[in-house]
Amino acid sequence: MKQFRWYYDKDKETQWLQHMANQGWALEEFFLGVYTFVPCEPGEYRYQIDFLENGADFEGYRQLMEDSGVEVICRWVRWVFLRKQVADGPFALYTDTESLIRHYGNIRGLFRFTFAILLICFLTNLVNYLVNPFPAILLQDLIPACVAVVMLRMVWRCSWKIEQLREKANS
Repeated sequence: MKQFRWYYDKDKETQWLQHMANQGWALEEFFLGVYTFVPCEPGEYRYQIDFLENGADFEGYRQLMEDSGVEVICRWVRWVFLRKQVADGPFALYTDTESLIRHYGNIRGLFRFTFAILLICFLTNLVNYLVNPFPAILLQDLIPACVAVVMLRMVWRCSWKIEQLREKANS
């Protein structure tokens, strides 16, 4: 079965993958918002999505995961989709607050970078429109503007999660 979804929030995406597994659908593949599922026993797997640090050794990462009983389902750029059988016990990638803060900080960095690129595209198109007021240019500017708003929202969401983790660590 194939499903199309577009997630920017890895926690919501993980919850959805877990919901699908609880319904008897195991993730087999992902590419550009298209998730491919195969039947499985309901509740057989636990899912996690990880974000590799820039320059990370993926083969070393894969080996570490496999040695820990975690299956690497697929990788899309720096996102890695993982699962573990429920029968094999708990599945947590980050067990301490500092590593979770660093994890969300890395994700926030990606969204900040993407926001900056989209902002530059938006401003460039806006200047082009002011020089040559052709409606198609303005319409073309809506796409990066809308995606930039989503990216800014995700920067805020990651910042909020980091702040919550820091408060929890200090209490």
